[in-house]
Amino acid sequence: MPSLTPNIENRVRKLPKPSNATQGLQPLFEAVSNAMFAIEDRFDDKAALGTIGIRITALSDPQRIEIAITDNGIGLDLDRYRAFCQIDTDFKRKRGGKGVGRLFWLDAFSEITVESTYEQEGLPIRREFAFMLNNDEQVLPNGDEQQVQAGSSRGTTVRFKGLRIKEYAETFPKRAETFFRYFSAHFIADFLLGGGASIAVDLDGETVAYPKEISELKVGGPLETSFEHDIFGELSIVGFTCHAEASTGLDGQHQLHLLANSRTVETRKVDNLLGVVNLVRDGKEHLVFHGCVSGEYLDLRVNEGRTAFNLPERMLKDISRACMEQVREKLLPDQVKIYVEKRREDYVDFVERYPTFGFDDDDTQLGRVPFHATSAEDFASGLIKYQIRREERRQESLQTLIDALDLEAVPFSYEASVAKAAQDIQTSERLALAQHVVRRKLALELLDKLIRRIRGRGDQEDDYHLERTLHSFIVPMSVKGDDATEFKSRAHDLWVIDERLAFTRAFSSDKRLDAIMAEGGSGDRPDLLVWDLAYGLGATDPTDPEEVELNEPLRTVMVVEFKKPGRKLYRKAEDQIEQQITKYLAQMKGGEIETFDRARVRVANDCIYYCYVVADIVGDLEQQLSAWDTTSNGKGRIRSLRGQYSGQIEVIQWQDLVNDAWMRNRATLHAAGLSRKRATPLEPKEPAVEAEEE
Repeated sequence: MPSLTPNIENRVRKLPKPSNATQGLQPLFEAVSNAMFAIEDRFDDKAALGTIGIRITALSDPQRIEIAITDNGIGLDLDRYRAFCQIDTDFKRKRGGKGVGRLFWLDAFSEITVESTYEQEGLPIRREFAFMLNNDEQVLPNGDEQQVQAGSSRGTTVRFKGLRIKEYAETFPKRAETFFRYFSAHFIADFLLGGGASIAVDLDGETVAYPKEISELKVGGPLETSFEHDIFGELSIVGFTCHAEASTGLDGQHQLHLLANSRTVETRKVDNLLGVVNLVRDGKEHLVFHGCVSGEYLDLRVNEGRTAFNLPERMLKDISRACMEQVREKLLPDQVKIYVEKRREDYVDFVERYPTFGFDDDDTQLGRVPFHATSAEDFASGLIKYQIRREERRQESLQTLIDALDLEAVPFSYEASVAKAAQDIQTSERLALAQHVVRRKLALELLDKLIRRIRGRGDQEDDYHLERTLHSFIVPMSVKGDDATEFKSRAHDLWVIDERLAFTRAFSSDKRLDAIMAEGGSGDRPDLLVWDLAYGLGATDPTDPEEVELNEPLRTVMVVEFKKPGRKLYRKAEDQIEQQITKYLAQMKGGEIETFDRARVRVANDCIYYCYVVADIVGDLEQQLSAWDTTSNGKGRIRSLRGQYSGQIEVIQWQDLVNDAWMRNRATLHAAGLSRKRATPLEPKEPAVEAEEE
């Protein structure tokens, strides 16, 4: 009766080919795993008596490479030899063996030989054979089994020579450092758990001993727990805290090793799921966590090459999350508690700096961001989607209220809905206003410190760049605000001088008057010229030619001069403040200011000029202003313009300018009823969507 005949060559050809070093080393890993199983079969629970020797020569040459794996395990007795000769054998089924590991040998290596000594009826028997890739005969014995001298060592040696196909030749490590890194990473769970065979790897004369190489990296004893999961059943976790070197060759620092039948199948980075950056134990800092996870659910869902689980990525993430929750709660609770407290402090600082994100209570907001989130960027990226949804819901609610007015019968609950919508709008505005206040606070702190630094330098000329910095901080130099092509003209802090100027574009900063006036003008450069406060208030658009032509002539103009903080010398004729200001005004009165798009705005003959000089009233300036009136606070000086000009010149001390801005900013804060706690509105809780962690 006909039967199916296996086509080994075709079966091997269809095996998945390696694309990285881990996959390229898989045939070697299979041979080492077989050696471990053989030792467990011989020594049972005393596997630590077992030894495995791995000798590798010519690592860098794929054609000449030779590898020998020798163990003192049970050997290939008759049952095991028959299993070796059977593809897809279930001999190791209870331990997860799929019976296909040897096919990866055939795929990877050009020559394979096996020598094994086993015990039969109390006598040591030796068998040798070549393992070849062809359909007719794969196992070619080198003579018959022979009894060998009594006392001969039991065990097996598998030898590989040459990498057969380019996929393995290209991915197999060429350097000793790379090989050891991947070898350690693959078997690290076995080495951490301990109790297994000792392994010595001799690579072109360089020898490394395992598990000693890894065991020395452990700090403290194992941490163990188990739990029952609704989907994954019982899972056991054995955790270790190690020096950072234990994660060499792995992605990330903290690791979770998913095992199937006591062998590592997949290692996953869990830095974000643990959160703790500086793990501490027994006085040692900057440690890493390695957890080994096992369970029947994983044993039953590993692929035939034991290289991956037959599970979707989403489910593997769920397993990792469930395990790391147990690690945080049961294995590392004290360290996680410290991390959580610090994380909360970081979040509070974040909301104080960016109040618009404080739209719900702290616990709710922290539950919406990944557990590893500690930086402003992390918090913001985690909360932005909730912020957007919140604003969208409010807009939809407002649109519903608007549409309701078109109905024949307005709902009875309409009044309450409008009140709720108004409250939501006010809450949103308070948060935005708080953000505005915080930004201004930082700006004023910088401005104050910059002024003090310049003032402390006195009349030294080498700090001129700091003067330019001070000017540029308030308003960029050498720009016109209505220049739509000049981005920096739109980034100013003129609110420091006058709140009405917060959004003005009708200004020039450190520009020559002949570049501002349509005709005439000189090379004089007023520090700041604002040609209509109405534009600052947004009542009209100074960049719209039609609007400019329809407007009345300019009837208010502001001129501002900045003097170096701490300056004491004003000895030149051009240093006379009143003379300097009237020189500017003479060129503007009755003339036309030309906007960036060539539209012209006439300065009325009866224009009122508000002129400010920001300076420290010390030295020569104090004498120069001695006949002027004092301002209401008794610190500044003021004088009405004389002759043909209407308006006034006011000298404001730098500190008064800053103090006034501080008071306005503080008044905004209190007027809105804002504080760290009150900035958090009360609104219905929204179910938190679990954030992606890895």
